[in-house]
Amino acid sequence: MSNRADRSPGLLSGEHRPLLLGLLGMMTFIAFESFAITTALPVIADDLDAERWYSFAYASTLTAALVGMTIGGNWADRRGVAVPLAVGGSTFLIGIALCVMAPTMELFVIGRLLQGIGGGIDSVVVYVVIAQFLPAELHSRTFGLLTAAWLLPGIAGPLLTGIIVDVIGWRTVFALVLVGAGASLMFLLSTVHRSVHLRTGTAIFGVRGLWASAAAVGVLALHYAGQQRGLFLVAGTLCAAALVGLSATHLVPRGTFRLREGVPRLTALRGLLGATVAATDIYLPLYLQDRLQYSPTRSGIVVALGAVGWIAGAWLQGRASARGVGPVSLTRAAALVFVGPVSALLFVSGALPVSALAGGCIVMGIGMGLAYPRITARVLARSEKAEQGTNSSALQASESMSQSALIAVTGAVLSLMITHGFVMAYALIVVVGGTAVLVARRSSSCVG
Repeated sequence: MSNRADRSPGLLSGEHRPLLLGLLGMMTFIAFESFAITTALPVIADDLDAERWYSFAYASTLTAALVGMTIGGNWADRRGVAVPLAVGGSTFLIGIALCVMAPTMELFVIGRLLQGIGGGIDSVVVYVVIAQFLPAELHSRTFGLLTAAWLLPGIAGPLLTGIIVDVIGWRTVFALVLVGAGASLMFLLSTVHRSVHLRTGTAIFGVRGLWASAAAVGVLALHYAGQQRGLFLVAGTLCAAALVGLSATHLVPRGTFRLREGVPRLTALRGLLGATVAATDIYLPLYLQDRLQYSPTRSGIVVALGAVGWIAGAWLQGRASARGVGPVSLTRAAALVFVGPVSALLFVSGALPVSALAGGCIVMGIGMGLAYPRITARVLARSEKAEQGTNSSALQASESMSQSALIAVTGAVLSLMITHGFVMAYALIVVVGGTAVLVARRSSSCVG
């Protein structure tokens, strides 16, 4: 057994504590908003008389994040982390403020778009901060801790959001995020600024930024086309999908669509898993509130239970890494994720009770908690220092594009099919989840 003196400082040691507290605080409030929107959105859409905007209002943040993620990775690699962290955080806060004040769905969506740009920048920069300011042996544990910090609000967040929406109103939810995220950003910036060295470099937008913008336009067009009828639906969807696909080839590592071993295959897996979970979660509160007349509080409980599983999975992953025990394979983690959409499909088909649905969501969360930290750590380990921001950006871009595209397609299905829309939407999600399992099997040899 090694001596304690030979061990690295713990994550919450005096040396690392200030940085981690800033990161954890910021991620916690961003996570709270992410879970809150799922529970509150049916009420927001009804209050602003814009139910047909439901899928787009949710996916607008994911869509805009494509641009933010690409800018953030390039910016951090060329200029350092302090300035992009400040700009991204400020843009996120402005977007939240617009959501608090929004009198119409149009302004609410603009706020969501700004959240996506700012959050996209900071989500990538945070990875670079970890890579540059924490030792490599702590990376996997740190990502597990951040995953838990992201998901701890998932336990109380949906339930608390439901209570706030029922008792006070949905705007209060965003006001709480505005105050908490603002305070956390100030603390994180003061901590980073004391130790970071700014670099100079060339333009921060560049060609990748242009392709990210094109991808965002393509996804927005995909959502718009999905609300049309006849020829406009078919032609618009095909053109938008072509633009998204072309743009994606310039935003993810070469070989991602061919599932080439290493970073490309892991990037594809991250996108498939993220899309599966996001699409599974977004429509459950809508189905429970509109079809089964659940209150926001009751529907929030179902979403919260899924977060419990995610936290448990992240804890198991971090504990296995700390003890040097081999973690659960990505194949098994993806199979656990697959349980979620299958359970949701059976539930909306009338074959499962809500209790079984909740259990399926918990299992899905466990799979995500096991898979996410491992994928991220392995991608960073296979990246040169100058590529850490770019590859982190590719991970986020893959997930964001996959989520936005799947939500656009399933949203179109719900809009076009009144009677069996939820069944068909979840059938599509099951196909994506099953594909993730197959990709994970091929990934086992390169991450196992």
